[in-house]
Amino acid sequence: MNIIINTSTIVIGGGIQVSKSLLEELKGIINNNNYHVFLSPKLDEEIKTLIFPDNFKFYKIPVSPSKLMTRRTVVKELMALEKSIAPDIVFTVFGPSYWKPKAIHLCGYADGAGYTPDSIAFKQLNFIEYIRTKLLINYKNHFITTTSSFLVVETEVAKNNISKFLSFPKSKIFVVGNTYSGVYNKCIKEPRPNNNDNNNDFFKLLTLSSYYKHKNLSIINKVSDILNNEYQLNVKFYLTIKHEEYLKNFRGNKNIINLGPQLVEDCPKLYNRADAMFLPTLLETFSASYPEAMKMERPILTSNLDFAQDICGEAALYFDPLDGYDIANKIKSIITDPLLYDDLVEKGKKRLKKFETSRSRAEKYLKCCEEIIKSNVES
Repeated sequence: MNIIINTSTIVIGGGIQVSKSLLEELKGIINNNNYHVFLSPKLDEEIKTLIFPDNFKFYKIPVSPSKLMTRRTVVKELMALEKSIAPDIVFTVFGPSYWKPKAIHLCGYADGAGYTPDSIAFKQLNFIEYIRTKLLINYKNHFITTTSSFLVVETEVAKNNISKFLSFPKSKIFVVGNTYSGVYNKCIKEPRPNNNDNNNDFFKLLTLSSYYKHKNLSIINKVSDILNNEYQLNVKFYLTIKHEEYLKNFRGNKNIINLGPQLVEDCPKLYNRADAMFLPTLLETFSASYPEAMKMERPILTSNLDFAQDICGEAALYFDPLDGYDIANKIKSIITDPLLYDDLVEKGKKRLKKFETSRSRAEKYLKCCEEIIKSNVES
């Protein structure tokens, strides 16, 4: 196959991790494919293109086609590249792509807001935020439905919702589960930090996430106050958000420590230094933080919502993400009950076996492309 792998719109979050993992895995799969990779500036920083074999060719796309002011110029460049490459298929890892390839277009879609209109995340927005968010969702969904020949999503729930709310044919939606990055297979898992050490006498909760409204990170201020001031527990929350977002939302809270945005390969060591993974999110399709924590043998504390339960099963301690006291009580229970802590770790190790590996995910993406091309030829 002659494949364009399009990552031109990926600038932040899990899309970077999945795209990087996919390319690294494709590098190790022996076949006759030629890969033409459209790299966003952020992916260009992450990918060491010189170590890839000759069947990979990289094209840096300096500006995302999502930007309205420069879209015409960028789309013109993308279309010119496609014409010169003449691919069998274009695979946009995560859309919308904001341009319509001439070739068959398989587009990944993992924005839960686009197909979960009843999410409690929308109820937390003020009127202006709500209108702006809904307009943006409609804008993105327009491009998803008008530029994509096929979609690939991460869960059956997403497939069903997209078919229902976007009227996209189920027969044209593939499901390939998400997982942790291959870098976690290369790391050395370390025992949980010794909280009896005088230099390490606090419980550390790690949240690997950018600052999005639906991530509900602002609740940490209230939870931190309850734990440290009312319950007299020494708990630290470690975030990985931009410095300006930290100053705006958490300035002065000594129990919230911001590590700043992290490279994928640096994340395993953060789990090694943490006691547990904490994610108070209101809306997801899939969060790689769940299988990452399972892989690193750290318990999961997260929101008692359908998407989290579908991914984690019994391998998480759930809380009401809008109730600071419920969250604090669940954190307190995992601190004070060693049996509960160990039980969650063991259940996570078992649950992990249900996930794809980074290699199997890459192979399934290729299989989707092959099936689409084959069906197109036969028709």
